[in-house]
Parts: sequence; structure tokens; C-alpha cells
Amino acid sequence: MTRFVHALRSAQVPVSPAETLDGFRVAEVVGLQDRVLLRNALALTLAKSRTEKDRFDACFDRFFGQLAFAEKPKPALLASFDHEELLRAARANLSTRTQELAELVLAQNQTELALKVQELAERIHIQDMQALRDKSHFSELLGRELGVAEFAALQTQLSGALASGAGYLRQYVQTQIKTYVDVQYRLIVDASGRRALLHAAIKGNLDQVSPEYYREVEKVVQRIADRLTQQHKRRNNRAHRGVLDVRRMLRKNLAYDGSFFHLAWRKRKKEQAAVYVVCDVSNSVARIARFLLLLLHSLNDVLPNVRSFAFSNRLGEVTDTFSRNTSSQAIEQAMFDWGKGTTDYGKALVDFRELVHHKLDSRSTVIFLGDARSNYFDPRADILKEVQGRAKQVFWLNPEPRNGWGEGDSEMKRYAPFCLRVHRLASLQDLERFADTLLTATK
Repeated sequence: MTRFVHALRSAQVPVSPAETLDGFRVAEVVGLQDRVLLRNALALTLAKSRTEKDRFDACFDRFFGQLAFAEKPKPALLASFDHEELLRAARANLSTRTQELAELVLAQNQTELALKVQELAERIHIQDMQALRDKSHFSELLGRELGVAEFAALQTQLSGALASGAGYLRQYVQTQIKTYVDVQYRLIVDASGRRALLHAAIKGNLDQVSPEYYREVEKVVQRIADRLTQQHKRRNNRAHRGVLDVRRMLRKNLAYDGSFFHLAWRKRKKEQAAVYVVCDVSNSVARIARFLLLLLHSLNDVLPNVRSFAFSNRLGEVTDTFSRNTSSQAIEQAMFDWGKGTTDYGKALVDFRELVHHKLDSRSTVIFLGDARSNYFDPRADILKEVQGRAKQVFWLNPEPRNGWGEGDSEMKRYAPFCLRVHRLASLQDLERFADTLLTATK
């Protein structure tokens, strides 16, 4: 029960010490004979919300299911060699423990195999697993305990169908060990996979994030936006409060005999800066564009005047799409509308000039996101030069490292001279760092 509670907490089902004691009492009352009754009784005791009950059910099935050797050997492969002859070779060359394993596999005794692995796993303290890197360590230990190396040695000593049979036994055992350790990792360390994924997203490349985890990463992006909003609101209030207004201070403090308990400031009016975000939403950059657009449109309290554009070849404005829909819906719509063509930066720059060139001024900031790979079309760097001449500043965000610029169809070296800065944008850390720089630069 203690290990099951630990697995529930790993699956993001919070269980308190008092609830754990309740779980013990429930198990004593209902017993362990009826699996469905036990699951329903524990679910009533340990899971509160509908989401927690769904997570509880998945964790219960995984924890109390057959965790090792749940998949039977393939009958066709087992029928391709003589079992008795292979067992004779095993008895002559393998240790007693590995002989028993071979006999159980050939007899397809899944329950006995599962118990054997469970006992060995407890002997090597698999419950001490703490991180993703421990999976390979415990897989190797279990393989050593089960004699996988002996199967490999036996395979080299045999020939023909028997060698293939020994090779299949080794492969089958290795696969089942890997599956078992993976299930244990999810139970002990990270039942949902979210912790490892979010760590990888924050530290690693955003373009590695699978679609099924977008929602989790978007929550992290939202938290980044909230933190940046609070920081820059305080900075803006201090920076824009102006000088002391003596007349207003005298009026506000008449009741205090001229002592200045309440200060009054002459607010400095400042016109809002316009930010133009131009995102390549083709397949190569779409995932990163998703999170950049989400972050910038989540900063509307401190970055209110954002206009967004998306392109693969033709470019269109998607600002109204964000005003009419939630950020996630707007991003999906922008990807669908503008992400289907063959990437052409030159054509996109022509469209951008036609749409906003007359509105660019000394308060405008222009941000381009893309890998600058234009499929050998004319890059029209001259238009980017015009944009630089009219705008206050131009930033370029590129997911590729600098040593990849200029290789193949990359035009980054032709665009870089017309940008105030070119930032690498591959992880959430990069995204947060750039957003902080942008908020400072647009004050």
C-alpha cells in the first residue's frame, strides 16, 4: 500500500498521510480477493476529483497488473526450432538459473516469469530509481541477474535454427526487461511522463515536443508570461511615474500640517510601441512559432499593441484571429491557414511590406521567427533593409545554431546585417530570455 500511494503521488494524485491510513483500513475491510471491489473502494478513499479518479484508475491497473513478461513469445518463432534440443544445449552451457529461465520461456509460463523478475527487481532495489538515466542502469542489472549474456554466448556456440532460437530467447528477455523497467519508472518516478517532458522542454529543443504534450508546455509558457508581466509592471510603474507634483502634494497633505505623507507624481505620457511578429509556420519551425505567439499574446498587459503575421510562402495577418479565439485555437487556425505552402521568405517579405510598410515608424519593433531556409527562392534581403530603415529595431529568432547559417538554402547570413540582434530560439529558456529583452527594449 505504501508503494502504491507513492505511485499515486507520482501520477499527480495527492494522497495525505491520513488518507494513506484510511487506505490501509479500506484494504483490510474489503480484502484483496475482488480486484474491482478493491479498486472502487480505494478510489472513493484516495481520489477526489474526476481528473484524479481517471489518473487513479490508470495507476491502479498499471501497479497491480502483470508488470513483467505480459507479452507471450511469438508462436511462429518458437515453432522454428527444436525445444528439447535447445534445452539440452542450455543445460550443457548455461548456469542453473538461466536454464530455468529458458525452460519457463519455452513453456510460456508467464506468471512464474513475472514473479521471478519481481523478486530480482526487489533484490536490486529498483524502488530506489530516481531519474530517467537510472532506467538503463536497472535494465542492465536485471539482464545480468537473468543471464542475458549467457544466451548471447550460447548463440555463438550453436548454428542454424538452434542459434536463431537462442538469439530469439535473448531478444525476448531483453525486450521484456526493458518494458518492465519502463513501467517501474513511470510508477516510481514519473507516472505521467510530464516531469521528464517539461524538463526536456525547458532545457532542450522545443521542436522535440510531441503534440500530445502541447498543453503541458503551454501551461509553463503561461507561467513565464505571468512572471514577466509582474516584473515589468513594477519596473514600468517606477520608470514612468515622472517627477514630484508639488501642487498636488500640498493639496493632498493639507490635513497633515504640511507634512508630506502622500506623494504625487507627474505622470509621463508615453505612446505605446507597436510590435510586429512575423512567424514562419512551416513544418520546420511550426512548434517554436506556436510557443512564441502564445507567450507574446499572453503579455498583453505589458505589451498591448502586438500584430501577428504567419507565412510559409504567402503571408497574412492573424491578429484578429487571436482577438476572437483563445490563444490555442488561434494558433491552430493560423497554422492551418498559412502553414501549407513551400517556404519562400522573399514572397513573405513582399507581402509584409505591402501590409504594414507605411505604418512602421521609430516606435515599431519587428520580430522575425524562422530558420531563414527559403528553398533557394530570392530572399529579398533588400526589403528587410527597408524595414530596418523605418523601424526602431529588428530582431530575428532562429532555432538553428550559428554554425548552420549559410549551409544549403539558409539565407541567414544575408538577413543578419539588417537585424539589431539575432537570437537563438530553441528552448523555453531562450524564449523567456528573449521576451525579457523585448519588454525592456520596447519601454
